[in-house]
Amino acid sequence: MRQASAVDVKMALKLNREQTGFLLTVVSAFAFSSKTILAKLAYQHGVDAVTILALRMIFAGALFAVILAYNLIRRNWRVNLSRRQWIWAVTLGVLGYYLSSLLDFSGLVYVDASLGRMILFLYPSLVVVINAALSRQAIRGDTWLALALCYGGIFLMLAPNLGGSQPNFWLGGGLIFAAALTYACYLVGVDRQLRDIDPALFTSLVMMIACLSVIVHFFLTSDVHLLSLPAPVLVNGFCMGALATVLPIYTLTAGIARIGASRAAVVSMFGPVLTLVMGFIFLNERLLNIQIAGMLLIMAGIWRMGK
Repeated sequence: MRQASAVDVKMALKLNREQTGFLLTVVSAFAFSSKTILAKLAYQHGVDAVTILALRMIFAGALFAVILAYNLIRRNWRVNLSRRQWIWAVTLGVLGYYLSSLLDFSGLVYVDASLGRMILFLYPSLVVVINAALSRQAIRGDTWLALALCYGGIFLMLAPNLGGSQPNFWLGGGLIFAAALTYACYLVGVDRQLRDIDPALFTSLVMMIACLSVIVHFFLTSDVHLLSLPAPVLVNGFCMGALATVLPIYTLTAGIARIGASRAAVVSMFGPVLTLVMGFIFLNERLLNIQIAGMLLIMAGIWRMGK
């Protein structure tokens, strides 16, 4: 009886860990999706991609620094990374998150918010393929099924825009696809480093490096005075930093630590659905029947992955 009870408790804890990872990833997708809407609203005030990205990262960097300082003092964190781990942190911060964000914001100048999210959320397939190649393991059948449902849904959501109705569609789409590729590399790298490093500590360090990279880029290439920007743009920048960067980064990292990068990436495909709905509400972007069908397919794929 005691052995059976111990096994039951162990199984319950395992399920709770997976369910928690699933929930954290969904929260991350929701918060992350709001970034696109906020960016498009900021563009209506005439600011460029680098400026709004710099605003986002200034606010986010300040919050990451506060969180890191608090944990160093109150939770006795120790930043005792090896030289190899520091190299990984810098690489993921600069070539992963910073470059991906820059490409993403640049692409959003040319395409609708919902369309941009559909292209960006091609990254789960890239994560799965990269992980499979690095691990030399076959992709599981249930993962293929979930991906098929999700990407079938994304195709339906994308179909109305394939006729070239948007100027510079392919330029914007190409930039965002490059963002998807670099973001996939970022997720795979984070997943592999979390095996030896505290997730919250490593996330704080990587994101502070990414934020610093964006800020340096802004001051080297722009003569815009941030304090002279309209108040709505500053508010959008703060919301992008706090709600659409800091919150989703920590929840996604925690989700990856529980369910792995491949499963977390597929669950994150809930993001285009949320962006499409928010784009319809806040930006008056059209919501067609074929796109609703695509949303349902994506939700079915996410449900299949979360089982």
